[in-house]
Amino acid sequence: MLLNYGLMSEKKKEPGENIIPLPADAERERLKRDIYRSDIEKLQLFTRMLRQNDLFKKAKIIHK
Repeated sequence: MLLNYGLMSEKKKEPGENIIPLPADAERERLKRDIYRSDIEKLQLFTRMLRQNDLFKKAKIIHK
């Protein structure tokens, strides 16, 4: 009796389990617009994102 252990070890996956939701129309339009920004604008947006990320890392939850 031949068994394929690779197939047996996989769990059954739901049909929609690995589907990534598409961004909303507004976000899609924003992304299209951002593609054509100048390099300086992209750099400014990126550095702002890094600063915000650093700020959020330092934040502490004081109320639950």
